[in-house]
Amino acid sequence: MSSLSVGNTNHDVTPHGAVLLIENDRHVSAALNEILSETGLRVFLAYDGVEGEELYRTYQNDIEMVILDWRLPRQDGRDTLRKIRQLNPNVNVMVASGTAPEEVLTQLDDQRPITFLSKPFSIDKFLDQINRLLA
Repeated sequence: MSSLSVGNTNHDVTPHGAVLLIENDRHVSAALNEILSETGLRVFLAYDGVEGEELYRTYQNDIEMVILDWRLPRQDGRDTLRKIRQLNPNVNVMVASGTAPEEVLTQLDDQRPITFLSKPFSIDKFLDQINRLLA
């Protein structure tokens, strides 16, 4: 493991593999892409659920985890998660959303387990969750 310094905090994140980031807000997407790239992770970016599903289908052997917004254009987070889990039921998924956690949990059906991170979140909390999922 290598250590990434963001601000005054060090985070240990595995510097290999890939993450699929499905986020429709381009500013949030760009910021998270930069943070993840600095850890040494390869980042696949999708701006809607359909694009995210297609990227996962193509690169699933490389992708170690999915970071998924819940409210997405063309295909929402619930349907995107379901389709990705059909391809790989064991993929690590972090839902990072401004949607209330209770609302997401009631929509998950059998699509658990996931990690949920409420927006807005700190970089420290984000990287800690990434580290846990990739450990």
